[in-house]
Amino acid sequence: MRKKSFVLSVVLLFSLACQKENITTSTDNESLLPNPITQKPENLIAKGTFQSAVHTTSGEVKVYRDINLKKVLLFENFKTDSGPDLRIYMAEDKVLTNFIEITDKVNINGTYSLAIPDEADPLKQKYVLIWCKRFAVLFGSAELKSN
Repeated sequence: MRKKSFVLSVVLLFSLACQKENITTSTDNESLLPNPITQKPENLIAKGTFQSAVHTTSGEVKVYRDINLKKVLLFENFKTDSGPDLRIYMAEDKVLTNFIEITDKVNINGTYSLAIPDEADPLKQKYVLIWCKRFAVLFGSAELKSN
């Protein structure tokens, strides 16, 4: 009985150790692990909930300032369909007015964060868009609202 319990414990620990975060990496915009300091309510700038467009898209997105006063997009429980040439943009509207590309490596499922370029203004470019560049199709969007 002891041997069986020991083996089950080892298998359980091994399986937990083998699980990994669902985070996209990119050479242009390195994904960041959410920083507990960043997620303090006083560091929250804006937030929004994804709405589907042509494809089912769901989850929340929040804009925080990190400990270095850099802006970070935090995707929570995010999910969208996969597609060719997906991008994440911030724009003034849903048709790409004054848009800035956040990344060309879209993680279609999970909770993760991405650095926002310094030139992006989440109060002006208040839409986060999941966009298929190849076919010019909006998969889904979230309107950022000030906290």
